[in-house]
Amino acid sequence: MENNKMEELTKDIEELKLLEEKACRQRSKNLLLIERRKLETELINLRETSIAAESKTKTTVPPTNRRTRIDLKEYAWDQSDKFTKIFISIDGVHKLPEDSVIVNFTEKSMNLLVTDLNNKDYTFVVNNLLEAIDVEKSYRKVKTDMIAIYMKKVKEGSKWSYMTQTEKRLKDSKMADTSDALADNKDDPSAGLMNVIKKMYDSGDDEMKRMINKAWHEGQTKRGGPGDDKFNF
Repeated sequence: MENNKMEELTKDIEELKLLEEKACRQRSKNLLLIERRKLETELINLRETSIAAESKTKTTVPPTNRRTRIDLKEYAWDQSDKFTKIFISIDGVHKLPEDSVIVNFTEKSMNLLVTDLNNKDYTFVVNNLLEAIDVEKSYRKVKTDMIAIYMKKVKEGSKWSYMTQTEKRLKDSKMADTSDALADNKDDPSAGLMNVIKKMYDSGDDEMKRMINKAWHEGQTKRGGPGDDKFNF
């Protein structure tokens, strides 16, 4: 069963390579490459599983390379009249081949994939951007230990107050609800604020939960706390 699946994955990977060679547009090539890298990772994991199963009847097992997948969350950003820029630090990323650092843009999102850096794959995704970007004019640069992503603004000169619509909605909702919550908890204002955040967390999408977790982690770290990765109620 696993052998058949590995054969199919190998065929799919070879076909994607052929499609990459025939593709004319860079965006199409990037999409095909991202999919090929995912299948290659799946194939490596299947091979390791197969070898582990065989090891039950053998005394030795040849070493295999299983890449770890890491979802990046930390970043810095800036903007000019023409571009919104994201900066992501990854040690040693400048040593990789060009086709190992891929960014896929849509009008309201960007998706970064870094493959096979010290046997690890890195991903970074931003969905629901505050405003639309020009996909064809957006690009990335690889610098020493850093990736700079340039998202071309459709509306040049506009100032982004947030990176995403989710952040804006979170802030607007917080401002609208905080006064009512605090009024209901006059004896303990902090409890009212926690109730507001809990309500937004419970009703929010994945992006909103990620933003709340990020803010919680940074706040705990600044106060010298344990710096939990997730919001605790």
